[in-house]
Amino acid sequence: MSTPQTLSQHTLSHLDGLRGLAAAVVVVHHLAGFFYPTLLSGDPYSARLGGGVEIALASSPASILIGGNFAVCLFFVLSGLVLSEKFWRTGQLEVLRSQACRRYVRLMLPVLFTAAVALALWGLGAYRNSEVAEITGAQRFGEYWAEMPGWHQILHDFVVGIPLGGESIYNPVFWTLSIELFGSFIVFALLALFGAVRHRTAVYVVALLLLSWSELNFYYAGFILGVWINDRRHHGALFKTAPGLWVGILLLLAAVFFGSYPTAELIRVDDTIYGFLQPDWLGNERAIQLWHLMGAALLLLGVFALPGLQRILSSRWLRGLGMVSFSLYLLHFLVLGSFSSVVFLALQARFSYGLSVLLTVLATLPVLGLVSWAMYRLVDLPGIRLAQWLYDTFFRPAKLTAPLSPATAAEPAATAAAASRS
Repeated sequence: MSTPQTLSQHTLSHLDGLRGLAAAVVVVHHLAGFFYPTLLSGDPYSARLGGGVEIALASSPASILIGGNFAVCLFFVLSGLVLSEKFWRTGQLEVLRSQACRRYVRLMLPVLFTAAVALALWGLGAYRNSEVAEITGAQRFGEYWAEMPGWHQILHDFVVGIPLGGESIYNPVFWTLSIELFGSFIVFALLALFGAVRHRTAVYVVALLLLSWSELNFYYAGFILGVWINDRRHHGALFKTAPGLWVGILLLLAAVFFGSYPTAELIRVDDTIYGFLQPDWLGNERAIQLWHLMGAALLLLGVFALPGLQRILSSRWLRGLGMVSFSLYLLHFLVLGSFSSVVFLALQARFSYGLSVLLTVLATLPVLGLVSWAMYRLVDLPGIRLAQWLYDTFFRPAKLTAPLSPATAAEPAATAAAASRS
């Protein structure tokens, strides 16, 4: 996912709030999957609400509120934009070298910390998700943390599997982290090679076409879109004329429509209002990626077109949510599988299903806030400082001594000649 960046340009502070909201959507997505799995699967046999409400919601624009995949796509587009920001402001290649040298530690220290926490909870038998799944019908969520791997496998996963392969047996959200890592380096390479060429739009179009034809993960397109949007923001303008209120609203509505393209496995897209978005030549997985990335890009354009919305996203509590968003993203599934599951199992024996879910959510939210803030302070911030120290100590180029001018260089020679004559 997109990690919080230090944004020195105040006009981008609203992106912190947007990132925080995206992380909150991922949490809601997984809560829905735990307790109302039909919202994610479209399976009527696991429905808890009558009248086909869950299937109707899962196949409508309202599903944007639990659109975990859309939120992940927004993270990727945000990463492309934010990672390119300092380069577009300075034009210095050293900026890219600094970011590239720090990126691995910046991302992977918090990731490996949460992997260790997940492993500790696993070893202590703290996960009760399988018992919850038997009650809620969320079979997919009951499959996690089944058989603990051996130490050889654990060592391999911590060194290679998690950072480079997105191994997600410890934490289901890890699948996005290898994409985030490699996508970051796509941003750096794109800017280093083509950041100074005149016709960069053609470069972006060709890069997107090559990506679509290749075997690479199409989610990398999000990073390219983010760089492209920020390029237009810095050079010329995102819009040919000042966008009015209605332009911004239309962009947001389009973002909601594309971003809510159905992901539920058992919902036939042809039977929904999105049917025209999946022609015969476009597979379902690629359609989900394409339209959710499109929705994320349109959402960013809508935010840039609406100064009032930027002020809302720049509010103190939303920026605070953005500040802890990476920690929240990494920890929330572990909390749901352990603490939330224990609470729900205790409540459902005494209360109705709906009330048990509500009380579980109310108990979970403050715990998520506390552990996310603690991880941000104790792991995330020290990781940022460690990455900077490693760069300053081992990778920052040494300052070259200025060469002597001919007149200055001649002075020692003249002094030596005078001494030989005396």
